[in-house]
Amino acid sequence: MSIKTFVIIFFLAIFHSIDVKAQDWKIKSYSAGLRIFEVTSVGNTPFTITPLLKDPVSYQNYLNTLTTNILYGNPQIMRLQTLYINSEWQKDNALSRFWKKTTIQAGLLLTKRISQSAGSIGNEMFVTSPDTVLYRNMFSLTKNQQFFGANMGLNRRFTISKKISFLTGFHAQGSFAFVHHYQQSLDSITYKLRTERIIKSTNLPNLKGKTFFQWQLMIPLGLEFELVKNKFLIRMELNAGIIGSNYRPKTDNAKEAHGAGIWLIYKPKQTEKRNNRK
Repeated sequence: MSIKTFVIIFFLAIFHSIDVKAQDWKIKSYSAGLRIFEVTSVGNTPFTITPLLKDPVSYQNYLNTLTTNILYGNPQIMRLQTLYINSEWQKDNALSRFWKKTTIQAGLLLTKRISQSAGSIGNEMFVTSPDTVLYRNMFSLTKNQQFFGANMGLNRRFTISKKISFLTGFHAQGSFAFVHHYQQSLDSITYKLRTERIIKSTNLPNLKGKTFFQWQLMIPLGLEFELVKNKFLIRMELNAGIIGSNYRPKTDNAKEAHGAGIWLIYKPKQTEKRNNRK
């Protein structure tokens, strides 16, 4: 079974556990959070973005028309800044020990737009007569991506003191690249001895990327501090996890997605449920 299938089954299993007897669940809290993950970037050169494009054939045909003798990639680590709006659910009058100690956290996520170099290719030529001149023609790409999706997970807390508790669990999330395109530019650069360089730049139409699915699994390790009694809390956490998609390399380092996060949590006033019995 693939991890993508596991993520889908995990989501469905939790939804089913809530839906079976929805009246047995109550909202424990609402929260807004920010997590920053460091992940290996995918599509770091003009040659490796081809599978990610909606029209890879036309793009590859264009690359074949270019004369190249230099290639620049971008090995920069990608920072995935992800915003969350969540609610946390607790089973009311749970009979099993597991659900007495475990809550479900679920909600929506949105990443900050990513804009970073996807490398460049080109050719350069020296002319030594009558002047020493370097001519360089470059084709460059800038990647733009933004993801939207949902997250869900299980939380377990351990009391440290009256105002501090430790949280861990297992979280999963899936998102789609609803913004995905590549900015293209052609740059002609002339370097002359003892003179300033001359640059001519031309922007080409954006290349459309695929709306692909991306999943993440993580184990949060956090500390929650009570700011206002029975009302507001703040959670600081570290996350150990993995990330994947159909276009991500299968190597271990390309799957790593570790990060840190901070959450502001609001606990609504709890009301007692009354059961009317005949």
